[in-house]
Amino acid sequence: MKANNNALPAFEARRPTSDLEYVYNELKQSFMIGEFVPGQRLTLPALAEAFGTSQMPVREAASRLVLARAIEALPRRSLRVPEATTERLDLLLPLRLQLEGEAVRLAVEAGCGKLARSLTAINGEMDDKAASDDRKAYLRLNQEFHFSIYQKCGNGDLIDLIELLWMRYGPLMNIVRSGELSVSGHVRHAEAIDAIGRGDAGAAAEAMRADIREAAQAIRPAIADARRREDKGAA
Repeated sequence: MKANNNALPAFEARRPTSDLEYVYNELKQSFMIGEFVPGQRLTLPALAEAFGTSQMPVREAASRLVLARAIEALPRRSLRVPEATTERLDLLLPLRLQLEGEAVRLAVEAGCGKLARSLTAINGEMDDKAASDDRKAYLRLNQEFHFSIYQKCGNGDLIDLIELLWMRYGPLMNIVRSGELSVSGHVRHAEAIDAIGRGDAGAAAEAMRADIREAAQAIRPAIADARRREDKGAA
C-alpha cells in the first residue's frame, strides 16, 4: 500500500550517546511503536536533516534496520517501510504469541508481582489516550506496558528477539485507530495485571497472548480497507 505522506517522527535533538547509537535507537523505537506508515519512503538526506547529523550514522543505522528486515533498501539511497499485508501479519503473529507468552511466563515465575500497580497506572493512561484517539501516545504506552513485564523475564536474548519482531510488526499497528485497539486491550491488560499480582504465570501469559491475538483481529480488516481505498484511488 502507498504511504499517505512522508512525514517523519519528531526526533529529539540532544544525543546522550554516539550519533550512530542515538539514530539507531530512535529509529528502532519509532518502528516498534508504529510511527512509520506502511509503504512510506525515506531518504538518507531527509533522515540526516531530521536528526541533525551527517548521513554516515543514518546510513549505518539504516543498514542495521535493513538486516533486521524492519525496512527495505531501494536504489538511490532510499528506503521503504514494508507494505502492510495479511501475509506479513500471519508470518509475524505466531512468533509474537510464542515468544511474548514465554517472556511473561518467565517474568511472573521470577517474581514481578510488584509491577501490578505501575501496570495499572499505564493501563489507565492508555484509556485516556484512546478516548482522545492519540494513537502515537497510546502505542508508546502499550509498548511500555508490555516491555515492563518482558524486561523482568531474565533472558536478554529473548527480549532482543521480541524487539526484532516489534520492529517488523509496528508499522502494521499504524493503520489502526487507537480506539479500535483499546476495548479488548484494556480487558486483556487488566487480566494480565490480576494474574501477575496473584503470581499465576500461566494465566498472565494467556492474557498477553489474547491481547496480541485480538489486536491482530483489528489490524486484519484495516489492511483490507486500506487496500480497497488504494485500489479505488488508482481506478
